[in-house]
Amino acid sequence: MGDNPFGSCPQNPPLNTSKRTEFGRLGCTVYGYPSSGGVLIKEVDVVDMQFLHLDRFAPAQRSSNVIEEDEFCTRMRMLGAIWWADEQEWIDVQLGLREKTDLQRRHLVFGWPTNGEGVWMLRYENERAVPRDFGKVSLAVDMDERRQVMRQYGARFYDDAERVEELKDRP
Repeated sequence: MGDNPFGSCPQNPPLNTSKRTEFGRLGCTVYGYPSSGGVLIKEVDVVDMQFLHLDRFAPAQRSSNVIEEDEFCTRMRMLGAIWWADEQEWIDVQLGLREKTDLQRRHLVFGWPTNGEGVWMLRYENERAVPRDFGKVSLAVDMDERRQVMRQYGARFYDDAERVEELKDRP
């Protein structure tokens, strides 16, 4: 049976840290790998894909250029991507093996005006606080339409994105 004390139990394969996008049955998950460590993960919609300059139908890989990757991660943070110590931590949460932290529980949605002035934000403390019909936000076809829908839910406008605590650089 070799050196494995559990017999022939399969070992977890190493996680793929070169993927940028992963398409599933219901959409796409985007990954960013900041030079400070960890991984940013976000389930995205069409508007997010446009904002991140990603092809909606073709898989993408992370940049091998650290500066480019950090710039991509900055854009992910601008959409409310969640930071995880590693992808396994995110997988464990999806499987119910561990709880999310308070920061990971929050549901954030951002709308960036095309004129580059300010930002709109919706913040919910957890998924249960999100309105039942909130799926309308993900049906927006561009950032302007997203902002219009967000306003129906009471989005707050910040004329200076630097004042938004949730956008401050975190790990």
